[in-house]
Amino acid sequence: MIELYYWPTANGLKIGILAEELGLAYRIVPVNIRQGEQRSEAFQRISANGRIPAIVEPASGLALFESGAILNHLGGALLPPAGSPAYLRVQQWLFWQVGHVTPYLSQLQLFREKAPAPIPFALDLLQREAERLYGVLEQALAGEQYVAGAYSVADIAIFPWIQPARQGIDLAAYPAIAAWRERLKARPAVQRAYARGREIAAEEKSLVLE
Repeated sequence: MIELYYWPTANGLKIGILAEELGLAYRIVPVNIRQGEQRSEAFQRISANGRIPAIVEPASGLALFESGAILNHLGGALLPPAGSPAYLRVQQWLFWQVGHVTPYLSQLQLFREKAPAPIPFALDLLQREAERLYGVLEQALAGEQYVAGAYSVADIAIFPWIQPARQGIDLAAYPAIAAWRERLKARPAVQRAYARGREIAAEEKSLVLE
């Protein structure tokens, strides 16, 4: 049994989707980041960075934070054999998501939704980068069903962050992403993961699948 320390944001949903896809036995331990629970000493003993998600495996005593590390640890059948060309292809897209998608799209959402007044320089900079990232993903998916060829942890990592309405993106300009997104939305494991998220915090914006 895995303990998943979690809130249903895009980063938290990644691990929920993977657990549902693999049929892992897991228990969600909600960490209400809207009330500052991620700053508690107890949680920071598990997640040194004070961010969700994190997991604990009671049988082994393993505690692990950072979504990319958790996806690699738990990846199972959705992670090709280590060192193989397929594995490296998955890794490049996983690192792309962690290093580019999350930082820029999260900041864009922050400035669009929470800034007391519009900051044109920041909004223009982040919007252009969001469009560039969508373009990278669109090109990767052209002629492909999934980002690394076969369905993998790379798709799971990227999918929750593609929230076009929140990010001011018209998916009509990105038909390959739109089709990929519909494929993932239709997966029963994805639907279960989002349903579990709504049981915890139905108002979370990342749970909206337009």
